[in-house]
Amino acid sequence: MKLSRIRFGLLPRVALALAAVGLLPLLMVSLGLVRLNREALYDQVLRTHIVAAHTAADRIDAILDTRAALARGTAGSPELADPGSPEAQAFLRRNLEQWGELGALAVAVVNPAGELVFRAQVRGEGERAEAALRRGVTGLYVPWQGAPVLRFAAPLALGAGSLVLICGGAPVAEAARPQELDREAQLVVIDRSVPGGRIVAGSLTSLAALPRSLTAVALSGKVVGASRHTVGGQTILAAYAPLAGADWVVVSLQPTASAEAVATKLRWRTAGAVGAALLLIAALSAVAWAFLVRPIRALAAAQRGLAGMGAGGGRAGGDEIADLRQTFDLLQRSLAARSTLDNVFLGRYQVIEALGAGAMGTVFRGWDPRLRRPVALKTIKLAGVLEEERRKDLLATLTREAVTVARLNHPNVVAVYDLEDAPEAAFIAMELVDGMTLETLLGRRHKLTPDEVIPLGMAIARGLAAAHAQGIVHRDVKPANVLLGADGSIKVSDFGIAGLLAASAEDADTIFGTPGYLPPESLRGGMHGKAGDLLSLGVVLYICLTGAMPFRGTEVGDILRNTLFGQVRPLRRQVPDIPTELESLVDHLLEREVDRRPSSAEAVAAELESLVLARGLRWRFDPGTAAAGRGYATEPVKAQWVPTTRLDVLEHRAARSS
Repeated sequence: MKLSRIRFGLLPRVALALAAVGLLPLLMVSLGLVRLNREALYDQVLRTHIVAAHTAADRIDAILDTRAALARGTAGSPELADPGSPEAQAFLRRNLEQWGELGALAVAVVNPAGELVFRAQVRGEGERAEAALRRGVTGLYVPWQGAPVLRFAAPLALGAGSLVLICGGAPVAEAARPQELDREAQLVVIDRSVPGGRIVAGSLTSLAALPRSLTAVALSGKVVGASRHTVGGQTILAAYAPLAGADWVVVSLQPTASAEAVATKLRWRTAGAVGAALLLIAALSAVAWAFLVRPIRALAAAQRGLAGMGAGGGRAGGDEIADLRQTFDLLQRSLAARSTLDNVFLGRYQVIEALGAGAMGTVFRGWDPRLRRPVALKTIKLAGVLEEERRKDLLATLTREAVTVARLNHPNVVAVYDLEDAPEAAFIAMELVDGMTLETLLGRRHKLTPDEVIPLGMAIARGLAAAHAQGIVHRDVKPANVLLGADGSIKVSDFGIAGLLAASAEDADTIFGTPGYLPPESLRGGMHGKAGDLLSLGVVLYICLTGAMPFRGTEVGDILRNTLFGQVRPLRRQVPDIPTELESLVDHLLEREVDRRPSSAEAVAAELESLVLARGLRWRFDPGTAAAGRGYATEPVKAQWVPTTRLDVLEHRAARSS
């Protein structure tokens, strides 16, 4: 196979790109460290110490220059023309107070003979000032009980003597700390003006700890340099830098063993970084698979399905991008071939698109060209097993109920516009509600608040009450049949359709409905009347409040059994803030005995309306956001034919076990 014909999938491309960006630089650094020999390592460490020594020397020079300039500037002040005058002494005291931030301890004036004329010192610093003055006015560094003192002398005008500024040496000691170096490294400041040298500041207490060869080269007064020295079988790497403003030198040193340990640690850290980069690339590749490659493959599969191809057909050799491009081209050709969809009509209504399908039929978005308005077209499956005479009777029944519903003209009932009989199925043209079903809303938000459920339940109950007043029983009240308009409207749809399909049953021992919403009397073979709609309404309100079905089960048989004999989990345990009136109403709606339920939908609407008025509530359409893995705690099953003959056996078994 030629290399040019090899196709890589999207995931290998992503992994290679991540490796090139994140792993390649680390590998280059790692290889460079492996090749790093001892001599190169030593040279690098020596360069580091040269920089450290030179930086420390510059910092100390700056400290000394600042204080020396202060002494010279003060000595030249006109106020010191007569050093012994009260004015001059007051001037020096004021300046001493202002020099506190520079660590000034004392200021003094001595005559040409070196005799003290005047001295002022910070409170508590008399002994250090006295020790510094006793040594005359020469020399910069004065050791005193482990606390170094800096002494700066400047001549007064007209040979009147000298001004002596005495400062603490803490800034110099701070500058001699090797903060930027390894903890094994050391910095030391040496005074070369003393024969044999003397330590001014640093981590060493004696020059005897330094190799003699290092001490000799450091005290020689050479410019900045670095060298290696051996003492006691150990190699010391050192660098030195003299100060410009004092006869001092800064020495920075470190054992080679410490430097090699640093290099070894750096190699291990680099290896760890390479391993972490590999793990990160693997994690990012997994994320790319989950959020990029898999969705692209799913999109390509969906496009293949829309284009009429098989789920696995047409794969472009594992290349998702080429696969997506290929299926998109096929989809374009397929859509061009399906452009005749605009000419599909149900009766006089133009079919725009399919909105959904269920056990009762399919719902389409349609257009009424005569009245120029959008409509919803719901087909009802009646063809097939039904005899022609039976089909005509059912259509007559559906027509009567459709006419009755059309006359309702109620804000909480979906308006019915037309009913027609097509060859394969009857269809109803009805009001198109722009929004979503309550089932979709619960799938996104999981459950609603009591203040949302109260006005929602009131609207549903009003719609049921209007239908019941005309003798129409819904028979399939559930969230999928409650439409929520984006304008805040709440409408109940599909009145009488479940009853029509139930009437078409060939088996007298089956009923049509949605398990979990069917009332116990229907499951026992009785009639699904207005009270059955009220129990279904109670199920809807319970689901809205808790996000779970009151009659739960993983199988249809479990749901039916719990509807007849199971215990409903109390609302208060799941919704602690539920109003007592709402809790009592839902409990009564879920009663298994018909005569224990509320008397009518109108009574339920009135009770909920009183709660709405008392609490100042109003329904607001909140579509929410989809939450993965949420929705009903027990997903509702769809409408279906439910057998009733076996329920007697279930009831007998339950009675026997109790």
